[in-house]
Amino acid sequence: MADDDSTKDGQWTSRNRSILELGGLVVLCLVAHGRVIDGGFHYDDLHSIVDNPHIRSLSLVPTLFTDPGTFSGLDFGEMFRPLIMLSYSLTFAVSGLEPMAFLLTNLLLHVGVVVLGFIVFCHVWHDRRPAIVAAALFAVHPINVETVAYVSSRSESFCGLFMLAAFLAHLKIRESAWPCALILLFALMCKSIAIVLVPLLWIHDGMFVRDTWQERGRRLWPLGLVVVGYLWVVAGLLSTAVLDAPVRPLTVQLMTQVKALVYYAHLLTIPWGLSVEHQFSLGSGEDLAVWLSLIALFSSGAVILRCSGPKTRWWLLWSGLILLPTLIVPLNVLVNEHRLYLVSLGLTILLASLVLTSRVVIRGASTLALLVLILLSFQRTATWADSTQLWQDALDRGPLMPRPHLFVGDAHFVAGQHGLALERYAAALTVNPRQLSAADQLVLHNNRGATLLAMGAFDEAGQAFEQALRIDPTYGPALESLQGIRALQKSSTGAETAAASRRAGLASLVAGDVHAAIQHLSHSVGIENDTGTWMALAGAHERLEQWAEAARIYQMLSTSNQASERALERLAAIESKSIEYRRASGGGTK
Repeated sequence: MADDDSTKDGQWTSRNRSILELGGLVVLCLVAHGRVIDGGFHYDDLHSIVDNPHIRSLSLVPTLFTDPGTFSGLDFGEMFRPLIMLSYSLTFAVSGLEPMAFLLTNLLLHVGVVVLGFIVFCHVWHDRRPAIVAAALFAVHPINVETVAYVSSRSESFCGLFMLAAFLAHLKIRESAWPCALILLFALMCKSIAIVLVPLLWIHDGMFVRDTWQERGRRLWPLGLVVVGYLWVVAGLLSTAVLDAPVRPLTVQLMTQVKALVYYAHLLTIPWGLSVEHQFSLGSGEDLAVWLSLIALFSSGAVILRCSGPKTRWWLLWSGLILLPTLIVPLNVLVNEHRLYLVSLGLTILLASLVLTSRVVIRGASTLALLVLILLSFQRTATWADSTQLWQDALDRGPLMPRPHLFVGDAHFVAGQHGLALERYAAALTVNPRQLSAADQLVLHNNRGATLLAMGAFDEAGQAFEQALRIDPTYGPALESLQGIRALQKSSTGAETAAASRRAGLASLVAGDVHAAIQHLSHSVGIENDTGTWMALAGAHERLEQWAEAARIYQMLSTSNQASERALERLAAIESKSIEYRRASGGGTK
């Protein structure tokens, strides 16, 4: 009886310890990252979430799994990440475009990855000490603030959550690989880097289970089948990114990323000077930094392989393979912090091993280092909470990168500082134009046009909008603004009051006050029957999703023989949208 009581006491003590450990990890996450929920949308969030019509209705969810174009509100930049888009759609259905809901989801995902990482570490290590130290370091590391504070980076944490779950399923469910394969499929539908889990598990079983090649093949073939199916689905996207229209040649990409690996090691070990846009240059054969980086990588790799144990080496291999796809596939951004999210998971195991095998003095210093990491993350979340501060900080740290100039220019425009906005836009076009993506150029020309329009420089504004439309001929804001400018240019003999109302309406459109724009434009057409003003008014109604009123105007223009080809196209688009919504809702109206 006494033995039974002792066993129960031991189980109770172990359970309490587990609860305390997991609770402590959750608290660390909240202390280091909790302030992110006060932030907003940034950068890619604008086209993937804010201006993306594909996440606005749950009836459109099936298309998220079949059409890579649903990733964005733009006509380019396709990606196949259906589970990420589904999470956006569900969040929008609950809270609309409330940033707090999206950021809270990111925070909870990070907590989930930390907790699951701790469980996996415990299972692999059979020792809770390195597991809790590694999980704590991962929970508070400043390099991971971007993944939590930047909504679009949830692909990293979502993918990581499924990758860890798949690894745990592989370890615990030895009789079948199908549960692991199913979870791997979920990970791939979040981000393509999950593909590296297959070679990682292959190497793991060879190192620790001692399976033969044939045994590993029989066990892992369902995962290989999932990967082949996924590659078949995304073959067109991969072909475009790597072969047909790569951002840069493969040789330049590889030399650039050789430097990036050393730079990443610096950010992971000394997370100081973090930025949403790091100042970084392309590599070349004449770049001494490329060759010094190669030497550093080979020498440090040799030392680590010689001095570390097999489990630590496997987790370092995890980090290396996680980065492998971004080393090969050219991406527009040369380096960024959220790519290191799952990489840092492997690095923390190495740091935990070093701490636990060191002297007491070093352990005390490590505790102090943990507190410093918490403080740095706490400060970094404050920077991410304000978009203007975030990009001004990036501009201060990287004046030779174009995107900080673009977004600081946007802040000046919103503040009514039009001259300063134009200076930043001009700098964005000239400092390093090769680093501007098509989406960046589209927004840059459109926003420059909006600034010039607000200043009354109609001819220059029209030229800027035309440049934007060369990149994306269907881009709504530029189309509407250009239509308004043309209407103004045709109305030199119109009534002064109608012209003034028209200008006020167009200015309100540019400023985003669509309701005021409708009032001004309606007043203008009440005085002077101008086709361009009618078109701008119909476009404003479309922006408010007032489809019936927009269709009425286009129909009126059509019957009066005043409609342009654009008006007829818009009328057809509205009618098509109406049919689509009626089908989606079972015959009802939107």
